[in-house]
Amino acid sequence: MIIPVLLCALGLPAGFLLIRRIPTCPPARAEAHVSLTIIVPARNEKRNLPRLLASIDSSANALAEVLVVDDGSTDDTAAVAESFGARVLPAGAKPAGWTGKSWACYQGAQNATGELLLFLDADTYFLRGGLDRVLSRWWRERDPRLVLSLLPYHAMNAAYEQLSLFFNVLMAAGAGGFGALTAPRLFGQSLLISKEEYFGAGGHATVRDVVLENLRWASTLRNCGARILCVGGQGTLHMRMFPDGVRQMSDSWAKAFIQGAADSGGVVLIFAIVWISALWSTALLLFIPGDYGRPSLAFVYFLLALQTAWLARRLGSYRILTCLLFPLPLAYYCAVFGCAGARRAMGRKTLWRGREV
Repeated sequence: MIIPVLLCALGLPAGFLLIRRIPTCPPARAEAHVSLTIIVPARNEKRNLPRLLASIDSSANALAEVLVVDDGSTDDTAAVAESFGARVLPAGAKPAGWTGKSWACYQGAQNATGELLLFLDADTYFLRGGLDRVLSRWWRERDPRLVLSLLPYHAMNAAYEQLSLFFNVLMAAGAGGFGALTAPRLFGQSLLISKEEYFGAGGHATVRDVVLENLRWASTLRNCGARILCVGGQGTLHMRMFPDGVRQMSDSWAKAFIQGAADSGGVVLIFAIVWISALWSTALLLFIPGDYGRPSLAFVYFLLALQTAWLARRLGSYRILTCLLFPLPLAYYCAVFGCAGARRAMGRKTLWRGREV
């Protein structure tokens, strides 16, 4: 009886503290005009760009400059972008010591005409009125030093994508948990910042060699006096990350999650370890033979499943069944994380979009 009570006492608070709350964007309202450049770093993104660019076109801010930075694509990325009226900027040869995304973002910022810069990943897209709500949130704060970052809501169509559950939760927690445990950092998929603030903090050049540049750059911005605000994107900005199968999904999560864990900070890491330990211990004690107080364990398991659902369904279209069977996505998380750690220990890198990262 003591074991399940102890697990519940440790695991449930740890999980809730990982993501205490997710503030959202308010309804759009008219604001003073400010010029905006939307910068989309793109490498072989011909499938994703139409959805994103169409969602921008349908916005009241459709007159914003849209700059697609073509990072050495070998498909029709540039042609697709131009067909939607976007300005295409070839990123050029990536210098040694730069990641492709940071180089593309930096080139985009240097060539942008807007006073505000909105960086977006190509696999994101706005819901109706979403771009207007993002800008409204920025204006509502009335702080020129504000840096606004949205965590896109993870829209999933295929069953295998449900396995991303714990990656999504811990990614959100690693970016500061929306301020629940540590100062908020940034989400890599979206960033709204004034051009003056961007270059004043050195831009992506300060994190040129970092795969998860958002976590490292947040500290630089804060040291330069910027105020970071992280909000959830549900109903405003969504993303479809892994339409191409389990291999794409596994490679994407593996490419940087070890570094992300290291950059998340000790407090977040400790709470994550406690929570994952509680999840695993409860499941294993419930299903392996032995008298461990099964009714109490079943109750704790049910509480942890409800908690997982509360967290996950705020971040993506996760099903209740996925959360009830949380040992399955948890096993996937541990397997991918473990393989990534082993590869890093052996000095091997992950191949992503034709590049080693």
